[in-house]
Amino acid sequence: MSEEIKSNRQSRYKPKKKRSFLRTTLFILLFTIVGIAGYGGYLYYKVSSVSDQSMMQPTRGSQSDLRNNAIDMGKDHFSVLLLGVDDAEDSSNGRSDAIMVATFNQDDKSMKLLSIPRDSYVEIPGRGMDKMTHAHAYGGIDLTIKTAEELLGIPIDQVVRVNFEAFKTVIDELGGIDITIKEQLIADQLYKESKGKIDLEVGEQTLNGKEALAFARTRKADSDLKRGQRQMEVITAAIDKVSSLSSIPKYGDVVDRIGENLTMSFTFREALGLYPFISKLDSIEQLQLTGYDYQPGSTYYFQLDNQSLTTAKTELQNHLNLTDEMGEQDDPLNAMDNQDSSTTP
Repeated sequence: MSEEIKSNRQSRYKPKKKRSFLRTTLFILLFTIVGIAGYGGYLYYKVSSVSDQSMMQPTRGSQSDLRNNAIDMGKDHFSVLLLGVDDAEDSSNGRSDAIMVATFNQDDKSMKLLSIPRDSYVEIPGRGMDKMTHAHAYGGIDLTIKTAEELLGIPIDQVVRVNFEAFKTVIDELGGIDITIKEQLIADQLYKESKGKIDLEVGEQTLNGKEALAFARTRKADSDLKRGQRQMEVITAAIDKVSSLSSIPKYGDVVDRIGENLTMSFTFREALGLYPFISKLDSIEQLQLTGYDYQPGSTYYFQLDNQSLTTAKTELQNHLNLTDEMGEQDDPLNAMDNQDSSTTP
């Protein structure tokens, strides 16, 4: 596929305004709040209660079907599926507005973060080829997990689903996050969309919750792929901020807001155990899938580039050291690579 066709995505595709995936930043912020809560009985109780309230469990149970053995999040490499679901819809089966997969390596204290375009043309088990975002609408977190596992060839160990309501409050309580606006076009678009209420400049600056949400939401200035990159920038900035252990006022209010807007598949004890890992992250690598426009009829899709997908799958599998657990015969990458060539339009 020529570079010209790939570049046309930016200029041709202008999707409808959707809710931002920035809600997934709450996943990272939760670790900070949980870690701090360990230092006080009252906050420990508050966060424990919120954790119980926010607990969800996939139908498969706590262990991925692609795992031979159960994992210990405090010791083993693991993956997390991050879902942002349109809060205007049923949170259990609404369309996932944005999807990311994070992998964590305990040996080198590193994290890889992959953004999956919501319109990606993928195989949804039992439904055939369709948009990635429709997996959640068809079958909630269970079908989304299966779709992500088949697409990427890795086990999805945990899942976090959030909406954007708590995002602005949490970021504000953190004192904002540092983001670099690289293009004047982005600043101009944010100014236009907010009717002058968000007035940013090119360069590094501290964004409050409203500004950070708008920065990650906008697509009209560029493309869905660029939007995914901005979302990952915001998550990375949030990790940097929580790692600095800045003082956070009104802990109780923040915890309550998170409890109202976040669900996760792991327990309070597991979340508490993750904080030391998150605070000591040595590196966070952002991965980006590429592709091109595909519209066989009236519906638009984003066809993932085979080479880009294969590279991402290999990187994530190596990061999780899956070859140590799964032999060549059981390697899901082999089956998926064969499937890619047969599903490309």
